[in-house]
Amino acid sequence: MSDANQRNNWLRGIALAGLLLVQLSCASVNPLERPYPVALPMPAEVAERFGYEAGEVRAELELARENSTYRVFDGVFPPDIAGSDDDTPITFEYYEQREVDRAPVVLVLPILNGQKVVVRPFATYFANNGYNAVIVDTVQRKTLLEDMLEPEVAIRRTAIRHRRVLDWIETVPKIDQDKIAIFGASLGGFNALFLTATDTRVSASALALVAGDLPYVLTYSSEGRIIDAAEGAMETLQTDSEGLRQYLQEHILSDPLSLAHYIDPERVLLVLAKFDDAVHYEKQLELLDAMGKPESITLPTGHVTTSAYLFYLRSRVLEFFDRKFSDAEPQRAGIDPSTDPGNGRPGDRP
Repeated sequence: MSDANQRNNWLRGIALAGLLLVQLSCASVNPLERPYPVALPMPAEVAERFGYEAGEVRAELELARENSTYRVFDGVFPPDIAGSDDDTPITFEYYEQREVDRAPVVLVLPILNGQKVVVRPFATYFANNGYNAVIVDTVQRKTLLEDMLEPEVAIRRTAIRHRRVLDWIETVPKIDQDKIAIFGASLGGFNALFLTATDTRVSASALALVAGDLPYVLTYSSEGRIIDAAEGAMETLQTDSEGLRQYLQEHILSDPLSLAHYIDPERVLLVLAKFDDAVHYEKQLELLDAMGKPESITLPTGHVTTSAYLFYLRSRVLEFFDRKFSDAEPQRAGIDPSTDPGNGRPGDRP
């Protein structure tokens, strides 16, 4: 290597180190505020929204790749939910530890476009640090426009599909079912919140770029696909932005602000972005308050530019999961599968 190349590499290293120091100095970390409110028990009428009767999960796994630490499988199984028109297969990537008999698992939920390339760095990082991991593919009912016109149906359908993934996890001997974590950002963060609120099997959750007041977020988001869907909905409904927001208020029962009360703040890490106009920062703060001010990280970024903190966030999320799983079992809320009358995998619930 020439002296010039060595010098350039050295300068790049100095620049990257300086950027990292600036980032870390600007990230605001706040611990869980104490005393914090105890999670409320989920009312039966709310639990019924996310209940389901389903058959036994029979997933097909195909080895995709492997290294000395873990294997990666492509998985698929039918949702098999009684009375549902959802026949779209549930597909996922499963990262399994090679040398460990049982390990914790992290569900990793993708962003709006569903591209796993964005969240794979998290799954591989968890796998390289002793965790199993599952990336669950994001599947819409039909189109984002139709989901916006029937938002509660979309929310419930997705939450139940993710609960079915938890059903599958319960069948995997190499997964420690007492140590199930979940990570998601943006749409993945919203989906992670819905699953955390509605299923007690989730022990720890890291939720990035999520907010309360979905009607406001969906109406006024700066994200291109959401703008297109909102404009299509306004055209269909023959209304304006404020009319769409009111329509969504009437049709969304399961807003994050209402579900937040059923989540134990001690098992949540929230990641906020101060200059986010896709998932508005002021609405992120509303969710933070509604959750009882759990542990949080606030970044000086917008929505997309949060990716500059990839390495920092991976390590902080992993540290949070490690800490939660080394603590005593946290208090849980949501739907307990063993007592859920609408969760009908027959005969094998404890």
